[in-house]
Amino acid sequence: MYSSPRLSQLILGWPPFTSTPVPAYLTCRRWSRLPGLAEEGSSVSDESELIHQYLVEAAEAPSDGWVIDLGCGRGPTLAAFARTYPGMRLTGIDRSVESVEAAREMLADYSGRLEVLAADLRVPAPLPDGCADAVVSYNLLECLPDADPFFAEIWRLLKPRGKAVVAHVDFDSIVIEGADRQLDRQICHAFTDDQQTWMDHADGRIGRKLPGLVKASPLALTKVRTWVTSSTEMSGQAARRIDNIRQALTNSARRGTGLVALEEVDAWYAAVQESASLGRFFFAETAVVVSASRPA
Repeated sequence: MYSSPRLSQLILGWPPFTSTPVPAYLTCRRWSRLPGLAEEGSSVSDESELIHQYLVEAAEAPSDGWVIDLGCGRGPTLAAFARTYPGMRLTGIDRSVESVEAAREMLADYSGRLEVLAADLRVPAPLPDGCADAVVSYNLLECLPDADPFFAEIWRLLKPRGKAVVAHVDFDSIVIEGADRQLDRQICHAFTDDQQTWMDHADGRIGRKLPGLVKASPLALTKVRTWVTSSTEMSGQAARRIDNIRQALTNSARRGTGLVALEEVDAWYAAVQESASLGRFFFAETAVVVSASRPA
């Protein structure tokens, strides 16, 4: 289910520094739900991404505990918890009503206690203090204008000694073989800095900032890891990431807010397709995974 030809993932842990190869699909977010190039939709993370199972393991929650997913989207991380711990209490929160409904539908057969709530995560969640054994969040933080209230909210929700796992792709880490050096850099940096219409805020370099943000929060930093994804074939989620870059930058160019011209986006996409047809394609991106806890 999670294997794909010539596709690899690498988890790097600190401390201590270790590396473990993991066969899997690619990590992703910022995917548009809508087909074509009409409009960007809210970000979507595919259930098949192995990183969701990794977040389950990193959370170290008791099998009968309460886990909260902030920015749960359509529920892929919740689904990973549900598969692993069928008796766990799960709560997901997302601002998108459509995503909340999709998560509820996907988890309709879950035997444990489940709540998926539509709420704005810029304000405190409608949940009691000190209720959660673990709080997880994947690819949410860049959309929030201020990180401090976010980490304060995680601290509020956690029980003493409760675990937090916050992960985010650093979009400025994206590597794609295809276009010439200048155009490649222009496109990748433009995507990193692009603020799509559904986003209140955007910081494509938030991944590298996560450790420092946690250190400055009430939480106690326990571990920092990187989740590196690579593919030598333009298929599956690698293809979807490239289509996402193309769509986001095309829409921004058409609105007159883009950092690159429409012709440059088209030239870059054609070069990537040619690279794939010649067997020279390569894609990689890095997510930063930070574990922390609420001190007793």
